[in-house]
This record gives sequence, C-alpha cells and structure tokens, in this order.
Amino acid sequence: MKISGYKPTGEIFKAYQQNKIDKTKSPKASGGTVQTDSLELSPEARAKQEIQAKLKEIPEVREDLVNRLKKEIQNGTYKPDASKIADGIIQERLLDKEI
Repeated sequence: MKISGYKPTGEIFKAYQQNKIDKTKSPKASGGTVQTDSLELSPEARAKQEIQAKLKEIPEVREDLVNRLKKEIQNGTYKPDASKIADGIIQERLLDKEI
C-alpha cells in the first residue's frame, strides 16, 4: 500500500519550529501593539467580594457565646426567652416561603 501526499517528518518539524518562533516574537519588537485581556468588576461585584472577605474573618463558632451558655446551663441560670424562640421560628418559616 502506498500513501501519497505526506511530508517527511523533517519538513513537519521545520513547520512546527517556524510556528513556535512566530508565536514567541514580541509584538512590540515588530512595531505592533500588545493586546491583553482585562476584567473590570462592577461596584456590586466589588462590594460582594468585600462582604465575602469580611465573612471569612468571622469564626464559624462563637467560642465566647458557647462558653457563656455552657456556664449558664451548668449553673442553672440559663433562662431562654420563649417569645424570642417563637419569633425566630416564625421568621425562619417566612423566609422558607419566600425562597
């Protein structure tokens, strides 16, 4: 079987090298302009990033509150406010309905 129309590997290698050289040429050296990608964030996106950064600074567990509540429970002085608990449950249900 004879395959025609193929180039010897030496010619393919030369073409690859030439392409590699062309890509490494600096546009500044040839008098062209340099094109770069850029990204500009909207004020809303910047605000969101700032909020996310501040949220990362807040610890997941508020150790001071946990320790205070543990002491109150151990001492028998912890008195939860039933109306605050009920309000929280209602607010949570309302948020679930909105979502």
